[in-house]
Amino acid sequence: MNFSLLIDILPFALASAVSPLMFTIAVLVASQKKSANIKSALFIFGGAVAISIIGFVIFFLLARVSPGTSYTLTDARIDLILGIFLISFALYQFFIAKPPKQHTQKVISDAGAFGLGFGFMILNTSTIIMYIPAAHVASYYSNTVKVELLSVMVLFSLIPAIVPPLMLALIHSPQKITAIKNSVNKNSRYIIAIIFGLIGIFELVKAIQYIAK
Repeated sequence: MNFSLLIDILPFALASAVSPLMFTIAVLVASQKKSANIKSALFIFGGAVAISIIGFVIFFLLARVSPGTSYTLTDARIDLILGIFLISFALYQFFIAKPPKQHTQKVISDAGAFGLGFGFMILNTSTIIMYIPAAHVASYYSNTVKVELLSVMVLFSLIPAIVPPLMLALIHSPQKITAIKNSVNKNSRYIIAIIFGLIGIFELVKAIQYIAK
């Protein structure tokens, strides 16, 4: 993959990796007393299947097909709308949204772990939204490049599911991991608000710079 393309998609990929919801559930799965590693792997796989399907729909069915085109006034207007939307979503998260409910520890089966990964990824609004501006960037390129960029997005989106089992393997302290989970859960709306606000400003600046020429 061309390095410049990776730079273009990287802000949205990084933002898609900010998912307190997936992190919280991944901690619960990784903390299972039996077959935790297998269940974590199934949880990650479930999330990967879900976000790959969603990403494919956004990248290939909702995004325009115009490989090789340059940035135009229409693109700037789209980025302007995206920027306003992202900043509005950030303000909603910061001032209006309620903290997510705490999820209690339960025994999770192998099939349940896959189902949780699939289901919670489908509900993972903060990650899915980032695929829309990413698809706009990818729309300039061929289908082969789109697949590469989509793969990058999917990989980053799975980070919140991958990190908890790695943390438990390294730290060997469920109590510390639970404390981290509770802190992330408590501050999740502020974390999302900051990330979305920054990406929204990025989109606005890019659009306004082009329009002002």
